[in-house]
Amino acid sequence: MKLHSIVVLGRPNVGKSSLFNRILGRRHAIVDDKPGITRDRIYAVSDWNGRRFALIDTGGLLPHTDDPLLEAVKEQVQFAADEAYRILFLVDWETGVTDLDLDIAKYLQRLDKPVLTVINKADDDAREADFKDFERLGFGRPIPISAMRGRGIGDLLDQIIDFPITEDEPEIAGLRIAILGRPNVGKSSIVNALTGRNTMVVSEIPGTTRDAVDTQIQFNKNSITLVDTAGLRRRGRTKEAVEFYSTLRTAMAIQRSDVVWVVMDATVGLVSADQRIITDAYTAGKGILLLMNKWDLIEKDHRTTDSWSKQLKILLGEYGHLPIMFVSALKRQRLLKALETSQIIFEERSKRISTSQLNAKMLAIIEKTPPPAMRGKYINIKYMTQLSTTPPLFGIFCNHPQDISDSYRRFLERNLRQEFGFEGVPLRVAFKKKSKS
Repeated sequence: MKLHSIVVLGRPNVGKSSLFNRILGRRHAIVDDKPGITRDRIYAVSDWNGRRFALIDTGGLLPHTDDPLLEAVKEQVQFAADEAYRILFLVDWETGVTDLDLDIAKYLQRLDKPVLTVINKADDDAREADFKDFERLGFGRPIPISAMRGRGIGDLLDQIIDFPITEDEPEIAGLRIAILGRPNVGKSSIVNALTGRNTMVVSEIPGTTRDAVDTQIQFNKNSITLVDTAGLRRRGRTKEAVEFYSTLRTAMAIQRSDVVWVVMDATVGLVSADQRIITDAYTAGKGILLLMNKWDLIEKDHRTTDSWSKQLKILLGEYGHLPIMFVSALKRQRLLKALETSQIIFEERSKRISTSQLNAKMLAIIEKTPPPAMRGKYINIKYMTQLSTTPPLFGIFCNHPQDISDSYRRFLERNLRQEFGFEGVPLRVAFKKKSKS
């Protein structure tokens, strides 16, 4: 489903990250009194009254500057504005309308985007009544809020989600795969190989981002959509701006997919940028398949694949259970097997285990290895049940849920995988207190 993007924009230090965190309901962006602390856009998905939307935090906009770093921030903001359905133009009640605010307003008026003026730090009724000066920014009646206190946030959200439901794109049946990775790891080569002679391109489907086009193929009599992650349709003048836009497109592609292929370069190995993509996809609850591309360039014997697999699992740490395939886009090696594995992951992500099956297997494991007592409190796990799918969420009911350690949570997740599969799928475990009734 199409997610409308809401961009929080304004000059430095007006509280953009504080508003971002308040809407999300958690501390996500870095908040600091020092101007310019948010140099990169932060992307997240939120919802209000059942309406989901993408929220984008930006660095402080300075329209006229020769500073290379600030120029990069300006380009990032422009990229984010290009993707925006609606812009929240944040200003500061305490400073009033500044010359910089007026400059930004002129910039925003040139964009064909709906803009809401949001006055931050309007902490009480007296301040809320005194905002007419902000109307000269040119975007109608401003909305007074206090991001720190939470005042007026509900009214703001009511206006944020005032977009037509009919603009949402229809859901496309079948598996959606996002092919992600660093530059030059072979993503385009993989797409080209998949749309070659062994698969049939059915159609091109407009995506949710400007100029994005998805590709639908048929494989094993099933429809598979390759989510467009072709990257930049335009170039920024700075490296930071290019990386910003690439990161934005990656985040959007993750949200629109069922399974993420994290493509790595075998001549380089696993690097921190790969791990960040894995973490983002895992946090979003997507199925994940790791592809080590350019495997044809590696000298190997009969032990090489096993050796690499073991080493990668160690480096991946908590993500070591994710399936790894060694492929070559150039030689078209194991790409069809990757499609088969992705179909399995897609099914596993929607799998539901009955409560009777869960308790029959897991309570025996828990009885053999119970959670350690905390502060003299004995933890008694009563039962567990699967609460939802895509991704699977399990509720575990006990007497002291707050005392379950992270290590024991990971122990239960490992055993859930050993007993029930869930290959390539993030698992969620929530500990809840069993009511006496």
